[in-house]
Amino acid sequence: MQDNDLAVLESFVLDNPVLERLEAILDDFNPFVALRWTRQETRHSSFLQWLLDPSETHGLGAYFLRQFLKYIASRSPLRKSDIPSIVDLDSWPYSATLVQQEWNNIDLLIRDDSLGLVVVLENKVDSTEHSSQLQKYRSLIEQQFPQHKKLFAYLTINGSIPTDESYVSLTYAEIVKLIEETISRRNHQLSPAVVAFMQFYVEMIRRHIVEDSEIQKLCDQIYKAHHRALEVLFEHRPDKALMIKEFLENLITKIPSLEPDYSVKSYIRFIPKSLDFFPRHGQDWTPSKRLVLFEFDQASMLKLKIVLGPGRQTSRDRIQQFIAKHPAVFNRASTKCYPQWWSFHIEEWISRKQYEGNDLEELKQQIQARFGEFIEKQLPNFTKVLEELRESTRDQQEA
Repeated sequence: MQDNDLAVLESFVLDNPVLERLEAILDDFNPFVALRWTRQETRHSSFLQWLLDPSETHGLGAYFLRQFLKYIASRSPLRKSDIPSIVDLDSWPYSATLVQQEWNNIDLLIRDDSLGLVVVLENKVDSTEHSSQLQKYRSLIEQQFPQHKKLFAYLTINGSIPTDESYVSLTYAEIVKLIEETISRRNHQLSPAVVAFMQFYVEMIRRHIVEDSEIQKLCDQIYKAHHRALEVLFEHRPDKALMIKEFLENLITKIPSLEPDYSVKSYIRFIPKSLDFFPRHGQDWTPSKRLVLFEFDQASMLKLKIVLGPGRQTSRDRIQQFIAKHPAVFNRASTKCYPQWWSFHIEEWISRKQYEGNDLEELKQQIQARFGEFIEKQLPNFTKVLEELRESTRDQQEA
């Protein structure tokens, strides 16, 4: 390790109250965190199944189920004649209600044939919808329960828009609010153990899941203040990251049309040669001074990013304004452009669960397959659009 790297690390750990607060949160006991539930979709579905089931041991009866269904119905885009009324949902006894997990691959199915009610809840944490799941589930429910009133909900961390317009988009923050309201209003009928259990779950969600969680805010502060220190830490950590870095670098160098750039263990960078016309106005990023780079980010998972780095503001503004006109190509084109790094396109290639759970060879196979698909199908679209910037950046390149 070089002397300047050591100095960066010393600055990182010396009198760092934000880091100490993060460590304190992570050291707090939480059974859900201890059991590694944080990012496991099936575990979250199991907890919600327990809470929604009127016959379970929480002592709430149908209270939470009733509040949940009324909330979904109040936001449902379906015709009023196709869904149960708020009044009915509030008054029904739910004495024969079943809450089933993984019924025909549906995460949660709430069903009460005596009431003529069926509800689908599809849950996503680190994964996304695939293979037209939502439409398939709705079609299945319509076939199996043609006479039932129906509700459909799509639960994600940040309220992702469902591809099927029949679904209500839900966030984990909304689920937390419903749980907290339940604890507040029904505390008198709950045992201390159940209250503690529900509060531990709420705490875990607030700290680890929701977009504005305390952990995320602290990590953002640490990243902004100690970006280089984190690069040094990831570069020297003794895990599979180095092997994956070398594997990705090898994949990149085998493609003649790609030009590698400066990389560390956690960030592997390159640029298509056809795009290497951007002005070399970068600062405090890579020795090449490139402003735009493709980047693999493998901080406990693997993402592909297209990044506008720090540098001359006039050049950054010109590129940002162009990118903002192409939201159909770059999935974060409409997000805020930060003064230093702006990732205007991000794709998850390997989820956190896969990165941590799969062995190195399995990860290599997944990465190679995804990389081949990227080179063949996606990269041509990116380069075709970005090449339109060639003429507008020519003068800057010469400046």
